[in-house]
Amino acid sequence: MLFDLQSPRRRRVIRVTFGALAAIFAISFVFLGVGTGGGGFSFSDLFGGGSSGSAASAFDDEIQAAQQQLAANPNDPATLARLVQLHYQAGNADRNSDGTLTSDGEQQLREAADAWTKYVKASNGNLDDTPALFALNVFDQLGQLDFQQARTDTEATEALADANAAVDDWSSAAQAQQALINANPKQATANSYGRLASYLYLSGDTKGAQQAVANATKSSKGGEASTIENQLKPIKQLGQQLQSAIAQLTKQQQKSQGSGGNPLGGTGGGGNPLGGLGTGGL
Repeated sequence: MLFDLQSPRRRRVIRVTFGALAAIFAISFVFLGVGTGGGGFSFSDLFGGGSSGSAASAFDDEIQAAQQQLAANPNDPATLARLVQLHYQAGNADRNSDGTLTSDGEQQLREAADAWTKYVKASNGNLDDTPALFALNVFDQLGQLDFQQARTDTEATEALADANAAVDDWSSAAQAQQALINANPKQATANSYGRLASYLYLSGDTKGAQQAVANATKSSKGGEASTIENQLKPIKQLGQQLQSAIAQLTKQQQKSQGSGGNPLGGTGGGGNPLGGLGTGGL
């Protein structure tokens, strides 16, 4: 079983699986770009990176005003969409000197994620491209944060919870990417569908990912199709390995309930199977 960590060989398999997932996810998304354009657009071009908490506080009044509007009309899609953007901007501006998010910045992104979830429900699936683009960047970052946390958790239960959170983040990122494609279908490129496929593979939706790959092939020009297909093969494989790992860990935890045993025992007193995977990150 994959998470029987008594075996050194299986411990190596876990390290290789999650380490490779981190590296390939990062490399492939540099190639695929962001949103429907695939040109490597970064929101830091608009809002900057590594800003101080004082920059983040510049959005406080607007957030408060939007929240007051939402209190009067909790299901207003326009206000919820506005909060997705404002919380993202506030979070993106609240960074440490090394460019990483502060705890407050991360919380702002999670507030943006919550606003997006409510926006999707309130809009009955009629999603605009502007909040979708902000949501895509929100969930892309949260997926990275939750996956990295899963890799460093010291308890198996926490690791499983954070790994599942990362999968949920990637599923929501796929939802936002699909909304961007739907908003401007004629402008969607092979890279647009390639990025969608990547998120779907990582979220465990292999069928949806394969359809996105087919659409990427149809939208490709020249040798672009083979390039994207080759790029997505390892992501598909690693997404499947991630799902298998989560399933195996879940089963072992269920079996150990009530027995006091740790399904990950035998490695540092029951440590996290996602740890020790190198320095490469999503």
